[in-house]
Amino acid sequence: MDIPKYDATVHPKEWMDRVHAICLVNNNNIKDKDVLKLCKLHIVPWITIPIESINSLNELIKALMLHSSFKLYKDSIKDELNRMKFEEGGNIIQFLGTFRLHCNNAEITDPQEIKNLLLKTYSSNEFFKNEFLKRVSPVTSIDEIFKIYNNIVSDWSKIIKYSPDCLIAIKHVQTGRYLSSCETKYERGSQRQVVYAGEQMQHENSWWYPTCIRHTHKEPYQNNKVMSPVTFYTEVHCFPYIYANLSFVKTDQTKEDNETPYVKDQDKVYLKTDADYILRSQDVTFKIKRKQNKTMPDSTFEVREVVGHKEKAGGDDEWIIEKK
Repeated sequence: MDIPKYDATVHPKEWMDRVHAICLVNNNNIKDKDVLKLCKLHIVPWITIPIESINSLNELIKALMLHSSFKLYKDSIKDELNRMKFEEGGNIIQFLGTFRLHCNNAEITDPQEIKNLLLKTYSSNEFFKNEFLKRVSPVTSIDEIFKIYNNIVSDWSKIIKYSPDCLIAIKHVQTGRYLSSCETKYERGSQRQVVYAGEQMQHENSWWYPTCIRHTHKEPYQNNKVMSPVTFYTEVHCFPYIYANLSFVKTDQTKEDNETPYVKDQDKVYLKTDADYILRSQDVTFKIKRKQNKTMPDSTFEVREVVGHKEKAGGDDEWIIEKK
């Protein structure tokens, strides 16, 4: 393997480490003084340093770093850092590894400068920009700054977004059953489309649209004037012409992860209406009829009740959000 020449396009220490590694591969017993001789012979002529007075590898590194070419090298690396952009869906580990290597080579050690450079890489994403500024504000550890960047990018990929392209499933913690609805109506009560805790696996009736606008398909609505079929709490149903906001309330606000104003995949939440009703499910069943076509008789099947209540929230009220 050929020994590379030093031409100020790489950090002096990185170049010397490469030379040292090549020498060790070729000769395990090579001494530092011999490596030094080789290094001196592999510096391009236009980089003039006091070769004769340099007696160690460390002295050679320092001499190369004092040469004007090293400042040009660092400036070029800083320009590269200013141009770096993280592409959504890209490899975050590879990106941060390259970014940190550039910081090291450009000798950037000021935490605030690193924060500013990192912010530029993804500032087009408003969520990232707001979260990064908030979370890194008190932080002085460079390791922690990079960790926060990684965590925010990870959160963005899991966050529940208000979008017609976003579908979520909502799983009841205690029973493992999914909040569901189908084109079957309650036999009594409101006689509107039933909402229930269905199978213990995701299925076509368990997908919901998180939306901040009126929607005519699969919007749960709680009616405080109609009682549920079994436990006589408040009935929960779907109806295309009535809109009610359902809020996700994180179950444990003492955890650091739960202090954020958004929810993401696998968050544990309560489902709360504008009127402060909380959605609950228990292992309580009732039967509903599913109408078939003209050639097949109607079928009856058993589902778990979902209700609204204003009691103190507990284990039966906990749900997990799952992003499709």
